[in-house]
Amino acid sequence: MRPLTTLALAALAVTLAGSSWADQGAPVWETIRNDAGIQVSRKVVPGSPFVAFRGEGDVEAPLVAVADVPVDVPHETEWMDSVREARILRKVSDTEYILYSHLGTPPTMTDRELVADVRVTIDAQQRALTVDMRSVDDPAAPRTDYVRAFITDSQFVLRANPDGKSTHVVAEIHCDPKGSIASWVVNLFQRSWGFNTLKSLRKQVARGDAPVNPLVKQALGDG
Repeated sequence: MRPLTTLALAALAVTLAGSSWADQGAPVWETIRNDAGIQVSRKVVPGSPFVAFRGEGDVEAPLVAVADVPVDVPHETEWMDSVREARILRKVSDTEYILYSHLGTPPTMTDRELVADVRVTIDAQQRALTVDMRSVDDPAAPRTDYVRAFITDSQFVLRANPDGKSTHVVAEIHCDPKGSIASWVVNLFQRSWGFNTLKSLRKQVARGDAPVNPLVKQALGDG
């Protein structure tokens, strides 16, 4: 099986949390955009100056067809927001691997990179696929001049809709980009990442040319 990857891994979608918002009580998701059937939200994370982000919406294709796209690691650069390179550093098992991603930034900034442990869970009964990702240190990571960003928590969930013809997708990420980034820059990413990621996923799925992943197909069936 080609190890699965995740939409959340490629993002610099982070922003500073305003103190007045953070003091309002228990963290909740706040919707900041609804467009083209895509809902983008953000949430304060206690103890962190950065907020978590979520992009949520439907993809008009069966679960197996949608899952085949994030499985196709070599072609992440064709649709994942900001990703310039993505490759597997080390495979732990069929459902766990160490991922390296190079993230492009505007010319005035230093590019970022991520090294993360990615774990995949397939629930055939619930017709769902979940990817959890967190940053790790790994000796196989390349030595570069990029800034090493840190993902404290990220989850990517695909779930078949009742009609069996479409898939509900939720992508969440909480990431510290490290280095020095002006607040207006991270706010710009915060406004666009969730929407762009879901929109690009829809386009990539519609192409219909992603390689079929045998393990996913076997676990989830053809529906």
